[in-house]
Amino acid sequence: MILNTINWLDMNKFIFSLYIFILSLFLPNWALAQTVKYEYEFASIENDAIQEVIQIVLPKIYQTIDKKIIITPLPAKRAHYEANAGIKDGETLRIYSYGDENTNLIRVPTPYYSFSTAVFSLKSSQVIINDLNDLKQYKVGKVSGIKHLEDITKGFKNLYDSKNVEKVFQQLVLGNIDVALVTLFEGELLLNKAKFSEIQILAPSLVKLDLYHYIHKNHEDLVEPINNAIKQMKVSGELAKIIAQAKKAILK
Repeated sequence: MILNTINWLDMNKFIFSLYIFILSLFLPNWALAQTVKYEYEFASIENDAIQEVIQIVLPKIYQTIDKKIIITPLPAKRAHYEANAGIKDGETLRIYSYGDENTNLIRVPTPYYSFSTAVFSLKSSQVIINDLNDLKQYKVGKVSGIKHLEDITKGFKNLYDSKNVEKVFQQLVLGNIDVALVTLFEGELLLNKAKFSEIQILAPSLVKLDLYHYIHKNHEDLVEPINNAIKQMKVSGELAKIIAQAKKAILK
């Protein structure tokens, strides 16, 4: 009787193990990814080329302090909400002033990325832009929820928001806006597409800003080691190398 019970249990274990194995063969990659262990989850802004670069760069920075992270792309306003509320452990990167307005988030002191905000227009356009004030007389398109763009265009009357850079460029081609205000890197990526061949870079570096990693105050203990890691990687040249490799990967 006892022997039969043991055999029955062994058989059930075998059947269960076989079931799990077969199931794993048919699971999609995203489901398998959920089983990978990580210690922290950070929000990023979806459909953003710079954030795609950072999705490669930031995990490598955390690896230097033996921490595993996951990055979840979200709409800009949702990313802000979840990071500030502590649903996520912070945000991958934002501008300096973002930390002044979100006291639940701690700015890692050393910036680890920088970018230029550029102005794009149609090649047939007669628009002339020398500085930010010149933008006020035109219909300006931008991505909604992006803090530095909101700062730049504060007080502007003719603003038109879109979900992402590609949508902004579509509005430009349709003639619904006069200029597009987006990061140089993202704009250059889209200019390679045939449907945007009539768009040009009008002002390549209207504003240049540093970007910082933000960590929720619940994880304040992470700030110093990550800041030290960033400083060391900048001095050694490793950070610049990783960023260059990440940009190359995105461009493919």
